[in-house]
Amino acid sequence: MTFSVFVKHRVGFYALLWASAVIELGLTGWRIHHTRTEFHNYDPIVAELLVTAALTILWIPVAAAVNARKSKDIVPGTSYTLLNVEGVGNFVLWVMWLVGAAIATHKWPTKVLAGAGRAGHILISLVAFSWISFGVLTLASVFIALHGAALYGGVEVSHAPLREKRESSA
Repeated sequence: MTFSVFVKHRVGFYALLWASAVIELGLTGWRIHHTRTEFHNYDPIVAELLVTAALTILWIPVAAAVNARKSKDIVPGTSYTLLNVEGVGNFVLWVMWLVGAAIATHKWPTKVLAGAGRAGHILISLVAFSWISFGVLTLASVFIALHGAALYGGVEVSHAPLREKRESSA
């Protein structure tokens, strides 16, 4: 199976995003368990980050299937439906990660406000991994846009390294 240069990078970003979302899921799960047992309450933003992490974990295999299904068959002038599906799914998750990370950062901007001990470290890690996930998803979305722009412009997307293309054209 051949992959375009844009798909290879997106697969790498999706692998990083999946790992980050799994860590975020564990951190948010621990935080909700801790606050429910200690204080009989939980922070709604932590629940939002939990849902976002779970949806991300479910979305990554779908995006990978979209990439594997049509990446070799997409050529200039064909339908961009699968790129659009991938882009819309990423945009929904992008907004969810942005909202969750921004509100969590506003609520716990420093270690002083997050608290001391393990609970404080978990909150700071939770905020950090939410921003990491947001950033990685942003980079993956940029590569979707680049892929779409290359196809829209009629550029044949390279399946071979640049060195091989130069040798064959000479």
